[in-house]
Amino acid sequence: MLRFIFVVLLTALFFFLLDFIYCNLNDAVFGYQLVFSFGIPKVLLYESVPLPLGFVLLVSFCAGMLAVAFLEAVPCFYKTLEVRSKNKKIRKLEKEIKNLKEESKKQHDGDTDKTLMGL
Repeated sequence: MLRFIFVVLLTALFFFLLDFIYCNLNDAVFGYQLVFSFGIPKVLLYESVPLPLGFVLLVSFCAGMLAVAFLEAVPCFYKTLEVRSKNKKIRKLEKEIKNLKEESKKQHDGDTDKTLMGL
């Protein structure tokens, strides 16, 4: 839970930092057009449509926050699986203890019957 609170606070800090930067820079900076390209020489060339820098920053920030949330959730998933397996093992051992107690009681009752009969 403490990690979750830390992540939320860190997210809020980055959000306010991004908002501060966004408010203090002019439209010429955030309107700058970026073109992403990927190419293998003489085989293929991919280029994106021109995207404003502000949009790219916003999308990358949101993608980063989603990645952080996912990476924080993965260990919890494994802990849940571990807890389930431990609970299953506990139930199995409790059932085994119950069976041993019943066997012991039956054996003790059988010994008591033999002593009462004088054997």
